[in-house]
Amino acid sequence: MPTPTASTVRFPPFKGYAAIVLAALLFGLMPARSFSQSLPQRANVPYRTDQLELQMWELINRDRADPSNSLETKGRASALQWDDRLAAVARMHSEEMARNGFFSHESADGNSPAQRVSMAGIKWLSTGENIANCSGVSEAESRFMNEPKFQQNHRWNILNVNYTHVGIGVARAPDGSLYITQEFVQLRK
Repeated sequence: MPTPTASTVRFPPFKGYAAIVLAALLFGLMPARSFSQSLPQRANVPYRTDQLELQMWELINRDRADPSNSLETKGRASALQWDDRLAAVARMHSEEMARNGFFSHESADGNSPAQRVSMAGIKWLSTGENIANCSGVSEAESRFMNEPKFQQNHRWNILNVNYTHVGIGVARAPDGSLYITQEFVQLRK
């Protein structure tokens, strides 16, 4: 199973006392159970965005395999393969929306989703994009899948049997909300 790249992952900086505690543990000067008590407890530590991207990918593929969606897919929707190039396109769009506080399929420079996918060097027969701004990936997927059936909407993109690959980008806005972009393609052979 491919793993998305984690260009947006930021790890908390090491503090001097953490290195001291680690050294004390390594040299047996401090019992292991004291270690967790000596580190500051951080509330609301955000999920790493790469984990959220993988979670969203799993949700999409679960929806495609769900028998309750077989009328729309005619049972032909195979699992979407992860594409790092699509993920980079999706991630850049999510980061741009989060950073600049806008919500649109069109990027700030006027490029459409299809143009962004093409500029990444991806040869496609069909392409689609879903975007969301919400508190979590489960909420986004639920909103997408609760749209009307048999219409060209977010749900249709997720269940489209022609799409073979997906890339997902998640970015956290300053207010803590998530900007999520899903890029779908049917690759040209």
